[in-house]
Amino acid sequence: MKIKKVFNIILSIVFIYAALVFASEFKVYPGAKIDEKTTKEANEAAQGAKMSNVKSTIYTTMDSFPKVTLFYKSMSKEYIMPRASGTSGKPKKYEKYDLYEAFFIFDDAKDLASSKLWVKVQRPYIGNDVRDITVILVTEKK
Repeated sequence: MKIKKVFNIILSIVFIYAALVFASEFKVYPGAKIDEKTTKEANEAAQGAKMSNVKSTIYTTMDSFPKVTLFYKSMSKEYIMPRASGTSGKPKKYEKYDLYEAFFIFDDAKDLASSKLWVKVQRPYIGNDVRDITVILVTEKK
């Protein structure tokens, strides 16, 4: 009986440790600023598409794409998206611009569709205009 109790305690510790290892917590990149207007527009578009369980937050920074991706790669798992540059690949062309994109999963999901917390880092910003800044798009599912 005592061995079973010890085994259950050890098993509980292992599961708690595993949860901590596989579920990283998102941290805002140091110095990044929230883009309130774009965040609001993204969430309104999600609501319009009947995606009420998805919340997006968009941050921007002047720091380089490699610097920002290195920060997120240290706390999450990079997800390789076909045709995206990733952290070490070549950019794809968007009009006359080199477009860098990398995706990071913060839980133990196998892909973005099943993840409850993932991040896209992109440079340059492409919206109504194109700006030479790095964008951090955080997507959370409830």
